[in-house]
Amino acid sequence: MKPFFQSFTYSFFLLFLTSCGQIFEVDADVQARQALLDLMEIQDKFYQENQRYATGHAEIEKYNLKYHSGIVYLEIESAGKDGYRAVSLPAESTTARVFAHDSDQGGFYEMEEDEVSRYVLGALKHIRDEKHKKDLNELTGWLLMGGMSFLGLRFFSRHRSPENNTAIWAYILCLPAMGWAVALLGNVEGNVVFTHNIAMLTWVGLAIALLAFGLGSSWLIKNKNPPSAPLISLLACTLLISLSSAGVMLYMLKTFG
Repeated sequence: MKPFFQSFTYSFFLLFLTSCGQIFEVDADVQARQALLDLMEIQDKFYQENQRYATGHAEIEKYNLKYHSGIVYLEIESAGKDGYRAVSLPAESTTARVFAHDSDQGGFYEMEEDEVSRYVLGALKHIRDEKHKKDLNELTGWLLMGGMSFLGLRFFSRHRSPENNTAIWAYILCLPAMGWAVALLGNVEGNVVFTHNIAMLTWVGLAIALLAFGLGSSWLIKNKNPPSAPLISLLACTLLISLSSAGVMLYMLKTFG
């Protein structure tokens, strides 16, 4: 059981640390990326008809490319028989994300920081400073959760027994629920797209939080022997974390779902 618990904990945090970055996206970034993807489809059609790529928006008017020009800046920078380069980004970027298609670089890609500086000018320093602050806050949160996971490992190794396993597993289950609640609080704002995937993950997190609360409560009710003070403290943390996480996720689903 202990190796399984360790694998579960490490896999969970590795998943969150490596995948949360692109789960929460600002609406303007989503529109900018979609505008470029639509342009790429139109360029393919234009090439089939003309044996070259369009050099400007005027040449592709008949294809009815639709995007909000006040929100998205979309430009065909160069084009010819062999390929083209186009860029798309929010007109007023708050995230410094720029998307591009360049035939010489393999097609569609998202620009790295060194290239972004050519397109996001005056606000770039402010955006990077804000992102740095946000990253520090997230790192602090993950370090705290890492410490709580280590605490769970210690409880698991010291207090493992048939009568205590339910309480310990309740604590284990409340951690991923808390992790997702923290991610929601740190990333969901009015301009963030609350996608189907986010909603689905939130429903799953809510179910896990309620399951952890149910397991902890049932253990407290059914346990006939007076539990030790450390286990009581662990259970109190479990119930508080589960309820708080469930409350956060219910609020997000009601407000943004």
